Amino acid sequence: MELLRSPILLVGFKHTGKSTIGKSLASKLDIPFFDLDQRTEWIYEKQFNEKKTCRQIMQKRGEDFFRNLEGNALSEVITFKPSVISLGGGAPLQSCNKKHISSGIVVHVTAPKDVVLERIRTTGLPAFFNSEQEMLESFNQMWDDRDKIYKKIKSFSVINIGTLDNVVFELIEKLKEHLNIASSMESILD
Repeated sequence: MELLRSPILLVGFKHTGKSTIGKSLASKLDIPFFDLDQRTEWIYEKQFNEKKTCRQIMQKRGEDFFRNLEGNALSEVITFKPSVISLGGGAPLQSCNKKHISSGIVVHVTAPKDVVLERIRTTGLPAFFNSEQEMLESFNQMWDDRDKIYKKIKSFSVINIGTLDNVVFELIEKLKEHLNIASSMESILD
């Protein structure tokens, strides 16, 4: 895509479809795709010769360790420009990641809250759910806290409802609009 010089960063809650959308978008744009959770798990396995999920890494080594590892993974993949990067749900919350995130086009991927909750119930809890709280209470609190941050840092949003092709088409249209606005601002400033 012409004018695409920055990575496209997909942010949003777990199970909103960031990775699925990201893979399809990267394929259509013919640019690399990176799933930050997978990259973090790969780095962990390479360093410790032990295969663990993000949730398992956090439980075994603690959140600070996991966030540092995740930050290292983001530092690696952010250098690929252009690219599509699906961020873990908590990555935008970390101050060490803000510089990297602000260097990209941030797309907030969301879905109806009840749909996301059902996906979590059937496929597994996010790494940082508070195990001391009841699941719905933890989900609502985390959703509300993170949603404010996602909305604050986004370039634009897409709602993952309907077919994958429709969501990716909408994302590409919004991306074109965003890039046209950005390029017209560049020409004004030149």
